[in-house]
Amino acid sequence: MHTIVIKIGGNAATQLTPTFFETIKQWQQQGKYVVIVHGGGTMISNLMAQFNEPVIKKDGIRVTNSTSIELTKMALIGQVQPQILDQLRQNNLNAIGLNAGSAQLLTGSFLNQACYGLVGKIDQVNVKIIKTELHNGYIPVISPLAITNDGQWLNVNADQAATAIAKHLRADHLYLLTDVSGIKVAGNILHHITPTLAQELEMQSIITGGMIPKVNNALTAVAQGVTTVHITDHVNTHGTLVTA
Repeated sequence: MHTIVIKIGGNAATQLTPTFFETIKQWQQQGKYVVIVHGGGTMISNLMAQFNEPVIKKDGIRVTNSTSIELTKMALIGQVQPQILDQLRQNNLNAIGLNAGSAQLLTGSFLNQACYGLVGKIDQVNVKIIKTELHNGYIPVISPLAITNDGQWLNVNADQAATAIAKHLRADHLYLLTDVSGIKVAGNILHHITPTLAQELEMQSIITGGMIPKVNNALTAVAQGVTTVHITDHVNTHGTLVTA
């Protein structure tokens, strides 16, 4: 089955264009299956501010405790995901929300509990439940949360979650949507990148900041069997194509 995984940011959830939905419809008409993974960093920060919970980051990672994990769940499952589902349905696309609590959808482990608290990485994906919903005609919309074998909820970076899901689904394409139209070199969009070139650009400090983990996730995806990864601001924009 031809599968496409799209990662959108929490902000993008309110900015999806009619073209985005039309593209998904075209893919479905071509027999392709679509899975959406969403972020929600801004919503999480806003909710934490409302509850006077400080936002602490280490190495760019949001430190998560027992209070902030509950607020994270509220933001992702209670706010961002319903918005995306509503927009898909308003555009005549059948969609269903799936989360870590759905039949052990995403099983994970701690990234570094002593340093980051309840932040994790995904170890296992219940591919069966995702494929069942795809075959039933639904677009699964998945929040980046995992549960340990002991039942502890973990916050997961959305790019990492999308990469893990794409890997386990053996997806043909992974779109990592961002707020820029691709990787820029000397002011121009780089249309294609390989692991070797990526390493060179990172060493030259051409790829910097938040683009580094995004590129590294893309490289992980292609190394683990995803055919192509697109770093772009829209599914209709070529952006930067990442291949092995």
